Parts: sequence; C-alpha cells; structure tokens
Amino acid sequence: MRILYYTWFENSQEDMEETLISLGYEVVKCNIPFKDYEEDEAFLSQFFGVLQQYQCDCIFSFNFFPMIAKTAEKYRIKYISWVYDCPHWTLYSPAVKSAYNYIFVFDRAQYLTLSSFGLLHVHHLALAVNAGRLCRLLGEPKPQPDFAAETGNEVSFVGSLYENNLYDQIQYLPDDLKGYLEGTMEAQQRIYGYNFVKEMLTKEIVERMNAYLLMELPVSYLAGKEELYAAMLNGKITSQERMRMLIGLSKICPVTLYTASDMAMIPGAKAGGTVEYMTEMPSVFRKTAINLNMTLRSIESGIPLRALDIMGAGGFLLSNYQPELAEQFEDGKDLALFGSLQEMQEKALYYLEHEKERQEIAFRGFQKVRQLYSYEAQVKKMMQLAGVES
Repeated sequence: MRILYYTWFENSQEDMEETLISLGYEVVKCNIPFKDYEEDEAFLSQFFGVLQQYQCDCIFSFNFFPMIAKTAEKYRIKYISWVYDCPHWTLYSPAVKSAYNYIFVFDRAQYLTLSSFGLLHVHHLALAVNAGRLCRLLGEPKPQPDFAAETGNEVSFVGSLYENNLYDQIQYLPDDLKGYLEGTMEAQQRIYGYNFVKEMLTKEIVERMNAYLLMELPVSYLAGKEELYAAMLNGKITSQERMRMLIGLSKICPVTLYTASDMAMIPGAKAGGTVEYMTEMPSVFRKTAINLNMTLRSIESGIPLRALDIMGAGGFLLSNYQPELAEQFEDGKDLALFGSLQEMQEKALYYLEHEKERQEIAFRGFQKVRQLYSYEAQVKKMMQLAGVES
C-alpha cells in the first residue's frame, strides 16, 4: 500500500512518516505550494502528476485541503485527513462532502458539527505523540528522579499569549455592543467544559457586528458569520485567560514562559525564549516540575496536543479542565486539573511541595499516553476505519 503524504512542513510530519513506514506502508511525500484553498489549476495538475507517477493507493494529510479532496474524488482514490486545528475553516468547504474523504478530528464538538452535515466518513480520533522518539531523545521516564533543580524551572508555560488576536484589531465598536461582547468573554473565562460564545451571538448581535467587521468565508462554505465571530472572541478569551493566569501564578511561585510573545505583559515571569518542537520542547517538559496547559478556547472538548506532548515527554501536567481530558485521565492520578485561578494556584503550590506524589503522577500520565495515544495506536485505528490495510 503506497500513500501519497502531502506535507505543509507541519511539526508532526517526521513522526507520522516514521509510523506509517513502521506499519508497513510505502510513503511518498510531496509539498506543492498553492495560491488558493479552493481553486488552483497549477496545483491540481502538479499534484495529479505526482499521484500518477508513483501510482499511489491513497492520500494523507494533516488538516483538510479541498483541492486534494477534489483530486481524490475525480480519480476515485481515498483521501485521509487528520485535523489538529480547531477551528479548521476548510472543513466547511463543499469539498468536505465527497464520499472519498475520510476525515478524523480530535475535538468531539467539531466532530458533532461535521456529522450534522451528513458526511459519510467522519470520525472522532484523538491526536498522538511519538513516545518512542521521545524516549530515545530523553531516556525512559522513571517515577523517582526530579529534574527541576537542573534547570531551576518550578513552573513552565510554552505557548503564545495571543496578544495579536483579531478582536484587538477592531478599530471601533459602539459602547453597548462592545460591552455585550466583553461581558460574554468575561463570563466564558469563568466556565470550563462548556463553550457558550456562539450561542450569545444572536442574529441581532451578528447583524450589528457586520456593520463594523470585514470577515468573510467563501459564500459556498457551510459556516456563517457566527462561527467566524465566535472564533475571534475565543482567541481574545484565550489571550485574557492566559495573561490573567500567568500573572496570578507568577505572584506566588517562579514561572518561566517560553514564548515569542511580549514578556512585558507578564512582568513576574522569567523569559525562556522560544523552543523548537521536536528536540527542545520535550526537554523543557521533562525537566520542569510543573508544566501548564491552557487550552485555546476554540477547542471546546478535545484533548489538546500540548497536553499529550507534556505527558508523552514524562512531564507533570497541570491543565485547565477539558471534558475529554477529564474523561480519559484521572485528576490527581495521571495529571492535575484546575477550574479557576485559585485552584490552579493551590494545586501548583501543593505539587511543588509534594515531590514524590508529583513524580508518580507524571509517570502514570506518561504510561497512559504511551499505551493509548501513541502514533502507532492512533494510526492503526485511523487506517482500519478508512479501510486502508498495509
């Protein structure tokens, strides 16, 4: 079985290629730039040329590309896409309805939305980590050693502060409309496990926002302004939440922030700079006493990749409550979850003071991720559901 793997140089490409080959698939990788997600004749011609030259049996990509779906339908070949962006706007393209698509999404709420479109082959599948590569890089995790003293990091956060979010780029909104939107965002920050932002965008509110915002999807897409505006507000909520949480935590314990964002916004934190995903980031996770995850609010229910990255590297995870994370991992046994700034502060201080318990939790989290969320396990499920055997 030969797979044409379309890559956009995503972080996970090496792990995916290694896994496919280990499972017995032949892999042909290609990257062809395109000018538009929906129409680009030069791309279609070049892509079909690669497909024909190597006589591939199916196509794979991380995230969904409408032009690849159109090619797959035209030549009656299966197209498997594993989506790890949320929201992922091309999932609203008319091309998503092709019977040759096999779409896998990690967020259950996103899956339910796609299912409502009547798609034939859409599945809910969590993301994965390459535990084998991480063990080769860092060594096998053990339940006892404490690496925090080696780096001096008690608490770390790796990620963006989203300070350049779209909401902050709006030049003008009437005071009453701005108050309504900011009240909605403030209320959503206080609630984990359920996202009501889109529900608050009534027809009247959307019509008023339309007068001040220039945000459009193609008219043929299966999403409206509500989805666009909800994503914009969720980006702002994420920014507000991360700043508030990091400022609050840095007041009571040392926090190192690994980011390209402006460190001046978190005056009490130490700057760690940026870290490379494949090699530097896992080392940070392993050697930090407590690793924070604060999920992008557009991910309504799913297990974020960052949470799996931390546990897969053998790091201790302190995360916001996320429905699917809480379903699959036990709070206080595999990880620690919080539902407020106060709870995050309390748990951070507790686990900094209880080293042995923290290390045992990190080790159990690693074991569960290696068993249930390895690339091998998840890709096997994917290929079986797609009916593509090696």
